[in-house]
Amino acid sequence: MAELKERTLVAVKPDGVQRRLVGDVIKRFERRGFKLVGMKLLQANEGLLAEHYHELRRKPFYPALIHYMTSGPVVAMVSWVKLQCKHHESPLLQ
Repeated sequence: MAELKERTLVAVKPDGVQRRLVGDVIKRFERRGFKLVGMKLLQANEGLLAEHYHELRRKPFYPALIHYMTSGPVVAMVSWVKLQCKHHESPLLQ
């Protein structure tokens, strides 16, 4: 039987990239058993963000969110963890 895996999107937003926190974020996830399988540095455009934050489009903070997310580069990562793991430590980002 094939192992079931859950994929998790992790994004380091513009302020985290500017503050050089990408390595620390990766380290925290790997310490908890996640394996990084893909990473991309990108400048998110309004179209991509509108799709990703679709459910928030009617919120009063939405324009500020889009402005913030387009203010600098974002690092998008995909990691995975086995669904059969005994437990997750909580909170994830201690």
